[in-house]
Amino acid sequence: MGNSVKKRVRHRRRRRTVEKVEPMRFPSTEELLQQGGVNAAIDDLGRNLGALGRQHRREHREAVACGYYLARVLQAEPDLWRDFCHRPDWVGKRNRPHPEHPSKAIEHVFRLSCGLDSPVGQKRASKLKFALADAWEANVMPIEIPDWLKQKGGVEKAYKARRARLATEKAGISPVDGPRRAARTDTDAPSLVFSDEGQLARLRHIGNKSDAWMLVRQSATDPSKLNVVHVKRSKIGHLRWPPDDSTPL
Repeated sequence: MGNSVKKRVRHRRRRRTVEKVEPMRFPSTEELLQQGGVNAAIDDLGRNLGALGRQHRREHREAVACGYYLARVLQAEPDLWRDFCHRPDWVGKRNRPHPEHPSKAIEHVFRLSCGLDSPVGQKRASKLKFALADAWEANVMPIEIPDWLKQKGGVEKAYKARRARLATEKAGISPVDGPRRAARTDTDAPSLVFSDEGQLARLRHIGNKSDAWMLVRQSATDPSKLNVVHVKRSKIGHLRWPPDDSTPL
């Protein structure tokens, strides 16, 4: 190229500026016990949940943990829970919180903070409730929730895992070594046996998204067992028994 100078042009990628967000602070019990303390904390929670985007994952987990913490305080303090149940926001709303059911505080805190009048907000509240259900039932400490959610893969994955397990339990399926069978509700109820792992996988894939059509046959060796022959998605869920002369499993 002779004495010509080759100019190198560096294309710099524009960096997206991420607005710094202050982490949410857990209000002390003394602050929450003050007049209007819980209401103010829940209103702050709603503003933070609405403002945090996907780029603020850590801050979002901390805000969710704050909502979990507020629900724990409401569950433990009957007077605060009663005041929360009587907030004007609940007037005319369906499935309002009841003073005698503080165990549902986790559900109603996020319903209120995500927006009672917003369908998108209520869907988000439901997702948060299911995502935290395992932690709520296991009495995980509020300060551990951010790391707990991170280990679960975030709110979305924790939500999907909980819903999938509930769908499996609703179908009466309990994973065991060897044949897969349904959990019995009483000693006389027959159990479903999945001789083919593929049929069980199909039922799990369907989950609670739609009804399932199952073809079953009573076991020739054990009348208390129903062998699942086939599973598929259907607009109307039902069971069907094949003719007696069908090929036994």
